[in-house]
Amino acid sequence: MGLPRNVDDWERVASVAIGAGLLAWASRQRSGRAATVPLGAWLIARGASGYCPINHASGRGRRRDDTRAALGGSRGVKVLESITISRPPQDVFDVWNDLTNLPRFMPNIERVDVLAGDRTHWVARAPGGIHLEWDADILQRIPGELISWQSLPGSDIATAGSVRFESANGHGTRVTVHLQYDGPGGKVSAALATLLGQSPSGDTHEGLRRLKSLLEGGEVPTVSGQPHGQPKALDLSESMDA
Repeated sequence: MGLPRNVDDWERVASVAIGAGLLAWASRQRSGRAATVPLGAWLIARGASGYCPINHASGRGRRRDDTRAALGGSRGVKVLESITISRPPQDVFDVWNDLTNLPRFMPNIERVDVLAGDRTHWVARAPGGIHLEWDADILQRIPGELISWQSLPGSDIATAGSVRFESANGHGTRVTVHLQYDGPGGKVSAALATLLGQSPSGDTHEGLRRLKSLLEGGEVPTVSGQPHGQPKALDLSESMDA
């Protein structure tokens, strides 16, 4: 009987890619091979088999059915990013409050569907062409000030977070995103994703930068043919390049 699989598909792809990269790097080095070669081989075996003893020992995967347990203490990956946007807090809040707008400026968020009331379904891209999906509930919504959310049991990842909108002393709105998540493989997989060019902190920063450009100029940086200047009302119906 084979080992039980406890590594998700995108994490397996990431493990094999990083492991192969480490072995290739080690083959060109005169020193440092003693630690790099075993690590590379272990990552390849982890990805090929779909089994990780670290995940097994920590019970990872089962904890994602309990968001509080998955993200409590030092568990999970934490992201904190802020930006100042030259628009009133209510204007910025109104755009973010319609969660279906998020794929227009947040990298790797493919779709947000409103299910019923304050419940939504999210689809995101992960390294290796894998998709992660989760349902979430809005925990708190204060118009012009705050939105907070938390994922539900059975999701591919456990996540919770908030976005706060604060007046920047008459110079617009200070938007602060505080995000926590525990995906397949936890911090190990987060490190692998970063090595593959996908950083949660970097993605959040880029999303805020795009939102700033949209709200202040009426377009994201890669879009052409849209009017410049600060619009009185935003029309987010036009397609935008990712």
